[in-house]
Amino acid sequence: MSFTTFSFFGFFLAVLLLYYLLPHTARKLLLLAASYVFYMWSVPALGLVLLGTTLLSYGAGRLLDPRRHAGKWRVWVLAGCCTVHFGLLFVCKYLQMVLDLAFRLAPGLVPQTTVDLVLPVGISFFTFAVTGYLFDVYRGKLAAERNVLDYAVFTAFFPCVLAGPIGQARSFLPQLKQRIPFQAEAVKAGVLRFVFGLFQKLVLADHIGVLVNAAYGGAVLSPLSWIAVILLYSLQIYFDFSGYSHMAIGLARALGLRVPENFNAPYLSTSVSSFWKKWHISLTSWFREYLYFPLGGSRKGRLRTYFNILIVFAVSGLWHGAAVHYVLWGLLNGLLQVLERMTDRPRKRLEQRCQSGARRVLWGAVCGMATYLLISLTWLLFRVDGLAQLRFILGQVLGLFRTGLGPLQLAELGMGRRLGLVLALSLGLCTAVDALWLRGCRMRRLTRSVLPYYAVLCALILLTAVFGVYGAGFDPQDFVYFKY
Repeated sequence: MSFTTFSFFGFFLAVLLLYYLLPHTARKLLLLAASYVFYMWSVPALGLVLLGTTLLSYGAGRLLDPRRHAGKWRVWVLAGCCTVHFGLLFVCKYLQMVLDLAFRLAPGLVPQTTVDLVLPVGISFFTFAVTGYLFDVYRGKLAAERNVLDYAVFTAFFPCVLAGPIGQARSFLPQLKQRIPFQAEAVKAGVLRFVFGLFQKLVLADHIGVLVNAAYGGAVLSPLSWIAVILLYSLQIYFDFSGYSHMAIGLARALGLRVPENFNAPYLSTSVSSFWKKWHISLTSWFREYLYFPLGGSRKGRLRTYFNILIVFAVSGLWHGAAVHYVLWGLLNGLLQVLERMTDRPRKRLEQRCQSGARRVLWGAVCGMATYLLISLTWLLFRVDGLAQLRFILGQVLGLFRTGLGPLQLAELGMGRRLGLVLALSLGLCTAVDALWLRGCRMRRLTRSVLPYYAVLCALILLTAVFGVYGAGFDPQDFVYFKY
């Protein structure tokens, strides 16, 4: 079941109405049942994977709690449980990659083997959520959850189970202990945020996706057209994933619950390091706490810091997909951050010279555009289907040194004047919202009003209904991060 379908709208409306009519314990039973119905909607058997993950991590958490057990054997429980969780993730997601690599390295010794396994949707997300919980319990940062119902709701919570934000047990579980009264303001805020995410997904991400898919389908384009496509893909993946995150956070908010923020206007950043503090925040926070800090963080000298950054981003790339180009994508982002740290002093001196009014604005604009261009270049590695396609696209882009930039061929990919105007106006609206978000402006005042709130809500619904049209051959239900 996808957030963008009418069946989901009816599903959530029923859950929301029942949720506020039921008593406290019954609400959690409703959330658990709704979460499993939502997760098992397409492939019911995958519910067993989620259930097994839940029961194993719940039992392991009870054994790991230092308040109840103090034996050194706890580390073996932690290692064993994590081995099972990540082992399942490896088999479902990475086994085929390893078999293909082994065949390429030793074709005479290793037969070519195809493993036909279904990748459980969201497995990367709920695996990270439960292992984060286990590490927190092991370190004594969180008491092991004794209520199996509460823990099962945490692992399967339907707004977040498919593509995050990655849950934090230490912030989510305490909320389930509280009796949450009906608050009209919270429901209004959640609905508005969901609709805004829907607008980002259906009007911006899906329309841009039609163009990008057409280009990556093997089109031969001018260098200028490919540059435009590469820049547009940066917007597609942002509005697709940001839209999903807004919807997930809005759904939780309507139910009186809070989940972590996942984006903080990343494309308004003026450095790659700043970008990665604002992009997919729940994942970068997980890697920082459970991988970067245990590796030593920045506490063991500059060279070790650089090495740790590269390791974290290589693993991040591998998390996104079982292919070499994902690892290269992660390493390239890590390398850009290392280069920023190495040039930190001269950049700060230059920034200090540009503190006057006009120079400051110009410096910020130049840094912002440079950051966007660099990040867009890395997304090229993320989007390609393999290194062969990467070479093909780079060959066409670098053709500008022989033939020049050439014409802009976006109309041939499906972008007419009407669509271009719609995308430009929608992009301006979303950029303004991101700018206000950075300034700390939230929707609290809007949700406390009547006429302004419903005017904005109806306008977003109308714009989404009128302009949320999908191109031929494009699946509007497919979120980019569902395959990770």
